[in-house]
Amino acid sequence: MKDFDALKDIWSNQVELARINADDILKLVRQSKRRLSAKLLFEVIAMAVAVLLLVYTWFTIDFRMWTSHAALIIFIVCCVYVVFAQLRDYRRLMDNSLLLDKPNEYIDYLKSYKKHRYVLNTKKYRSYTLFFIAGFAFFFIEIFFVASLWVTILGISFTVAWFLFCYFILMKSYIRKEEQRLNEMIENLERLQKQFSEDESR
Repeated sequence: MKDFDALKDIWSNQVELARINADDILKLVRQSKRRLSAKLLFEVIAMAVAVLLLVYTWFTIDFRMWTSHAALIIFIVCCVYVVFAQLRDYRRLMDNSLLLDKPNEYIDYLKSYKKHRYVLNTKKYRSYTLFFIAGFAFFFIEIFFVASLWVTILGISFTVAWFLFCYFILMKSYIRKEEQRLNEMIENLERLQKQFSEDESR
């Protein structure tokens, strides 16, 4: 038993946490930021294109009922909201002012950003989805009058299935991947911060 305790003491004295290079950590953080920002920028561009297509559709198709116009207004407003929300978060993510000057504050900044993104991707996305559903409900009123019953039923069924797929599968995967990247950034910076604190206390 004494030999085991002695061996354990020797082992614990020999094992030290692998020191990390600050440049390597900052490089990893910047890579994660680039990936997240590229995703947000792509979403901004995609939604801006969607707005242009919706406006083009509105001016080229002669809708008979006011409900279709109301639907297009809802779609456009929802898309414009997403453009501004994602653009704002893209700019916040790309802000490097705290990264090098105030690393402690930057960690808090990332934690706050992560909470904000979670609210956007859950509560606000739910509201956004409900508005889009209302838009489709308005739109299908005209479809009901100009198309056959089967076409209307198929259109409604496909739309409902698509919303369920987006809400319960795609969005959960989207949130998980985004949180994973943000957590990696926070954990790497916290690890670096801990190492600096240990160096200063020696």
